[in-house]
Amino acid sequence: MDFLSGITVTHDVHVDVHEAENNGDANGKRKMNGDDAFNGIPPPDAYAHPKHMEEITIPLNDVPAFTPTRKLRIVTIGAGYAGMIMAHRLQYEHAEEMGRLVEHTIYESKDCVGGTWVANTYPGVMCDVPSMIYAFPFDPNPNWSHFYSTGPEILEYFQRTVKKWNLDRDVQFNHTVKGAFWLEDRAQWELIVEHEGEEREEYADILISARGFLSKPKWASIPGLHGFKGQLVHSAMWDHNFDYSHKRIGIIGNGSSAIQILPEMAKLPGSQVTSFQRGPTWIVSRMTPATLVGSSDPSFNPPYREEDKKRFQDPQELKKYRKLVQGNVNSSFKMFRKGSQESKDATDFAIKQMSAKLNHDPTLCEKLIPKWELGCRRVTPGDGYLEAFTKPNVFLTNSEITRVSANGVHTEDGEFHELDVLISASGFDVSQVPAFPVVGRNEVCLADKWEEEPESYISLACPDMPNYFIFTGPNATVGHGSLLTSMTWSAEWMIQWIRKMAAEDIASIAPKQDVVDEFVRYGDQIHKTLTWTGGCRSWYKSNRVDGRVTATFAGSAILYNHMVRQIRPEDFEIEYRSKNRFRFMGNGFTQYELEEGNDLSYYVMQ
Repeated sequence: MDFLSGITVTHDVHVDVHEAENNGDANGKRKMNGDDAFNGIPPPDAYAHPKHMEEITIPLNDVPAFTPTRKLRIVTIGAGYAGMIMAHRLQYEHAEEMGRLVEHTIYESKDCVGGTWVANTYPGVMCDVPSMIYAFPFDPNPNWSHFYSTGPEILEYFQRTVKKWNLDRDVQFNHTVKGAFWLEDRAQWELIVEHEGEEREEYADILISARGFLSKPKWASIPGLHGFKGQLVHSAMWDHNFDYSHKRIGIIGNGSSAIQILPEMAKLPGSQVTSFQRGPTWIVSRMTPATLVGSSDPSFNPPYREEDKKRFQDPQELKKYRKLVQGNVNSSFKMFRKGSQESKDATDFAIKQMSAKLNHDPTLCEKLIPKWELGCRRVTPGDGYLEAFTKPNVFLTNSEITRVSANGVHTEDGEFHELDVLISASGFDVSQVPAFPVVGRNEVCLADKWEEEPESYISLACPDMPNYFIFTGPNATVGHGSLLTSMTWSAEWMIQWIRKMAAEDIASIAPKQDVVDEFVRYGDQIHKTLTWTGGCRSWYKSNRVDGRVTATFAGSAILYNHMVRQIRPEDFEIEYRSKNRFRFMGNGFTQYELEEGNDLSYYVMQ
């Protein structure tokens, strides 16, 4: 039963409830209400703690219970998938309720929606998550061209869907948040927002970071890199005006971006490509996707046939197929448990598949097949990557780069590699620290707090950062399952808090430090059993070989779903706007029972 239904906000501006309650005499002492005396309510000094009793004895709030005192202003940073999923929850799933309770603004630094798919436009860019589950859960796409989709196709779907649902209604484009500072006396965030070269102050009751963890490009940290006189390019800032054909091209790194870029560069006429990588990574496609639609196509990324697309126009058939794909992905989590039979079987399969793609060349197999656990780094299918190393124009060195000079790269083995183009496929800053200062309660700076080890409450919130929600924060579901579905679960968790804060006149919430300490420490124990803590250098571990896992959730996507289904207020420090937290009880009635025609015996079931 929704007791907030029909309730309107009593004030549209911030009000100081504490001030309204302090209506005492000239000495600051609360005058005893005559009705209190009549009803036999003892005065505050009749109790063991009279000062406390005086503070919490407040006037009646003569409105129905749960009546909000104001609309909460929510600011979301980022108009990628997370920001648009949040917009959909507010505008559609909870439209009537949230329309009464909140005002929403989304600040996007770019001139369009799309997030990481606007930034990443390099040749060969694609998503290594199956298309059918890498989609808005509220509007899945029956018309994907392939099992895995390219960046341009994803961006086209993304922007088309946003336009269809008007999800950019609250977006302010070309607006960059330059700083966020918590104001305790107002229980609000002060934001410094830049637009067209001018800065202004804005305020938010709740601040939501939907920036994602792949938003801030990071250059490889190599001496002399920016002194290179040839074409220097970052994978997330690709120069499409430059002609890369007939060039000597060096690619630094072997993460997802490098794995997709290298085969495309190798295809160019007259190109010579050298891969600089400190060590190998697992490249494997475990499933044969076409079998899921009854086709015999053996390829890694088969196109969907016209008959498949026609069948997917039926929502039930589309749902059935999406569940099949998602179920297969979720069942593979057992593969990440160290020593499991699933892990052993997957490793044997991967070695055979990789060896075959390398034509069983012993030198290439030694250099490109890892010795560490499968899944320690993100497993990627890498279509055409391994095969490219069998071509005469592709070279590989595992010798570490010592420095970059004007015309090429120097490696630890004493070799000099003369180049025309140098590609830093070094990915993004995955430290989780925002690109702008976020300063919370008691002047705690998030950058300082997360300098060594970024730690969060289930990837969603952080101690000392009141009213600050995070999509894909530290230890999020980025290594397994479907990230977009888990974003929907995260958004729903946030909405539960928004509802509670509005209904109970809560000023601020922040997870308790000891709760986060316990969550992280126990998560570390689970991670010890998973391959993510294996002997590789991984961005899951902040690009360390040894160190705790800071990126991925300590468990399956199914576990994450269970953990965020219901908020746990006991894990949070909660500050109320009134000195008496039960002021939300109002005059003792709910709005529901005051409206004619409502069922006042709704709880009688038999």
